[in-house]
Amino acid sequence: GCQFYPPGEYLRFVRVPENLRVGEEILPIQVFPRNKLVLLPVDKAEDVQYFTFRDVNKTSISIILARSLEDMVDSANPRNVLKFKISCDYNDGEDTITSSLSVTVYVEDVNDHAPIFVGTPYRVTVDELTPVGLTLFRGVKAIDRDKPNTPNSDVQYALVAGNQDEKFSLDNSHQAHLILKKPLDFDNGDREFLLTVSAS
Repeated sequence: GCQFYPPGEYLRFVRVPENLRVGEEILPIQVFPRNKLVLLPVDKAEDVQYFTFRDVNKTSISIILARSLEDMVDSANPRNVLKFKISCDYNDGEDTITSSLSVTVYVEDVNDHAPIFVGTPYRVTVDELTPVGLTLFRGVKAIDRDKPNTPNSDVQYALVAGNQDEKFSLDNSHQAHLILKKPLDFDNGDREFLLTVSAS
């Protein structure tokens, strides 16, 4: 009948990056003799739509990516596991024998999105008598579209320009709360500061 190799193996696991290009190979599989080879869903019907296969030779096929995986992990409700099975029939003239191999695909998040600031430009008016140590502004925020709650979506902030006199600082690298570090003096030229914050 139709036989997957090595014999006795009914489940395969494979890891792929989310930015794998459509048409690229996910998994080579040895299966022969074969007839009526199809990909079928296991848990969710839509999972199987991400994959297709092509014949390599008489003994092998190649499972390839049919749809982009980009939107799977970089979403509010990320998914990173897809399941399907490869099934094939063999008819010996009297009976149809079906063999199958289940495949579980783990989709790994890739740090492929840069943080984007929201609500810019930021403008703050400050009294020159503001005491040192006070938080002047809490509104600096950047969002990252990589998989939520992972190192790839973790945003770090830094003051990178406009702070030559070190009159300002950020609360810490994870919160871009602007803090006054030195006294301000309007009469001595402290009229306007153009500060540049980076988000990485």
